Amino acid sequence: MTEVPGRDPAPDPMSLSARIEAAFLGAIAGERAVQAPAAAGDLLEVADSIAASGGLDVEDLRRRGLAGSSQAGPAGLLLRAVPLGLLSPLDRPRVRRDAYRIAGLAGADEATAIAAMAAALLAADLTRFDVATAALRVHQSLLEDAPMALLDRLRPPTGDLPEGGDDPASALQISLAVLHRAGTVDAAVRAAAQPGRRAAVSLAGALAGVHLGRNGIDETLRSSLPHGQRAVALAAAIAARAQEAGIASVS
Repeated sequence: MTEVPGRDPAPDPMSLSARIEAAFLGAIAGERAVQAPAAAGDLLEVADSIAASGGLDVEDLRRRGLAGSSQAGPAGLLLRAVPLGLLSPLDRPRVRRDAYRIAGLAGADEATAIAAMAAALLAADLTRFDVATAALRVHQSLLEDAPMALLDRLRPPTGDLPEGGDDPASALQISLAVLHRAGTVDAAVRAAAQPGRRAAVSLAGALAGVHLGRNGIDETLRSSLPHGQRAVALAAAIAARAQEAGIASVS
C-alpha cells in the first residue's frame, strides 16, 4: 500500500458534521433525481447501524437485509461504504478494511470490493482535501491493489463528462468529474443524471455533499427531500460517534 507522505490534517468537528449531513442529503437527492432505487436507502441503513453500534457490525447489517445485492446493482455497494469513510476519516486502514468487508458481505467480486474501498477513501479524504488531492491520495492508496481499469477512472477527466452506465468504476469516474465542476449538490446530481444511471447519480450527490458541506445544500432542497429529517439525525449521530472515538478531533 502506497500513501501520500506527510501528516494528515484533521477535519474540524463542526465541518465534519456538516459534511456528513450534506453527504446523506446528497445521496437522497440523487435517488430522487433518477426516480428509482439508487442505494441511498442502503447508505442510511448502514449509517443507522453505525450509529447504534459505533462501527461496522456485520451481524446487525445482516439483520437489516444488507447481506445481499443492492437494488441499484454492483455500484450500489459503493454507497454502503461511504458512511464508513465518514466515521473514521483519519484511520485509512480501518476505512479500507471495513469498506472491503461491507462489499464482501453482499458477495461482491474483487473489483467491486476495491471500488467500494475507493468510494470510502474518497469520502474520508474529501472531508479535508480538494477534489484533485483526494483523488490522487486514493489512487496512490490503491496502487498495489486496484486493477488498472479502476486506477484510470480515479483520474478525473478534463474534457467532456464521461459516458458510461452504472458499473462501479464508471460511477467513481462520473462522480469525480462532476465534483470538479459543480458548486452545489443539486448541480452535481443534475450533471451526473443520464438514462441508465442510478447509483452513479446518488454517489455523485453524496460525494458532492462531503466536498461542499452545508454550503452545497440550499434550504429549498433540504426541506423538499424525502427522509431528509432521518438523514440529518443520522448524520449527527455519525459525527458524534466519530468524536467519541477521537477521530474527528485528532490534531
